[in-house]
Amino acid sequence: MSESELVKEFISICGIDNISTNEMDIVAYTSDLASLPPLIKQVYKIKSPKYVVRPSTTEQVSKIIKLAVERNIPFTSRAGASSGSGAIIPIDGGIVLDLTQMQKILKIDENLLQATVQPGITWAKFNFQLNKAGLMVGVHPSSSPSATVGGFISTGGYAGIGAPKYGAIAQQIQKLKVVFPTGEVLDVYPPFTSLFTGAEGTLGVITEITMRLYPLSQSIFPLAFGFSDISSFISSLDTTLKDEIRPYHVMVLDRHFLDVSKSLGMDVPKDELLVLFTLEGPESLIEVDLANIRTSFPEGSELSKNIAKEGWERRFSAELFIKRAGPSLILIEIGAPLKIVPQIYKTFQELGTEEKVKIGFCGILGHGATMLCMPFILTDERKGMDYLKVLSFSRKLISNAIKIGGVPYGIGLWGSPYLSFIYDQEHLKVLSAIKKSFDPKNLCNPGKITEDRTPEQMRPPNP
Repeated sequence: MSESELVKEFISICGIDNISTNEMDIVAYTSDLASLPPLIKQVYKIKSPKYVVRPSTTEQVSKIIKLAVERNIPFTSRAGASSGSGAIIPIDGGIVLDLTQMQKILKIDENLLQATVQPGITWAKFNFQLNKAGLMVGVHPSSSPSATVGGFISTGGYAGIGAPKYGAIAQQIQKLKVVFPTGEVLDVYPPFTSLFTGAEGTLGVITEITMRLYPLSQSIFPLAFGFSDISSFISSLDTTLKDEIRPYHVMVLDRHFLDVSKSLGMDVPKDELLVLFTLEGPESLIEVDLANIRTSFPEGSELSKNIAKEGWERRFSAELFIKRAGPSLILIEIGAPLKIVPQIYKTFQELGTEEKVKIGFCGILGHGATMLCMPFILTDERKGMDYLKVLSFSRKLISNAIKIGGVPYGIGLWGSPYLSFIYDQEHLKVLSAIKKSFDPKNLCNPGKITEDRTPEQMRPPNP
């Protein structure tokens, strides 16, 4: 089958408007949220995809994958591309399955408190429809306006709005419909759904998700606190959690983050750290939690209601807002137990001082007393060598965080050098065996999760 014949097959499956081989269209599918200058593509030998296909049903996905397997063509699925780990970059070229057409809410069952959706729907659109029905999800990412349900599941979803109270996304899933790398379609139920949570699309393409729902919040109560240092904040937060208080959302922003926000026209407090702390639930229970929180947090640390309200209203744009000052942003995501967050933060600041690199910090409380630590560096990918140096420095930050006890959140392409530090050898063997069993030809998002294709000149220092 020639390339033109293959395109005709794709058109017969999805329609001519949902197929592209245009070079200008394809460029948009060679990177994710993180900037990817041509130099990096050359160093990593990243191949551009040949075909962009936009299916809208499970059946169409299955037919496309069967064609890909028949022709030995790699395929990579993606939707909102709101992560920066390189997980959806099609490094071996081939086919990109753009799932953004698959954005239907298939069913909302108010009696069973569950909904079934396609993977390409954004959390913002999903939540909007649920809220009209008096319902809500337990957890969703802070990038909800652009992040999709399928993407959040594929990257792990243990931190986000609601996670400290309701748990990680894996705990919300009741069924997945998956197109396996052979084209076979199966319904997958817990506990086997956990195989696909955080698998970054390497084991198959999720085409439907059934998840648990909750009654819509009776009340949302945002608070804001100012702290002089990270250790004091973590100590206060730890005390609060030990008192069985489960916040709905907690975000911490450091002085550099606040200064950048101020340069972009925002009003910010003078404190070294701004903590945005949100409670959710019946007003009577919130009142009890409020009294305990105000006891746990230092006297005089609570900031104005306006700061708290503005922080909650900006919860979906805080991290991306500062990108305007870049024009490029390198954002690192490290998961860590709360007890080591102060050490990780201190290490980042010391390394930044040594290398004369300004590092900002944003942290989001996750499930089970963990925090998603997100140091960021503003840079400019148009300055190739300078960008390369900063990117290399960012790897140094990750290595040091792993040494302390942190773990990269999402492996993707950029986290693959750390596989042997994230997993022990036996665990890695099991993951590799599962991948080979599901995908013997290694066509389903190759080069991720179980593979390390980092070129020697980009290899970071060992943790």
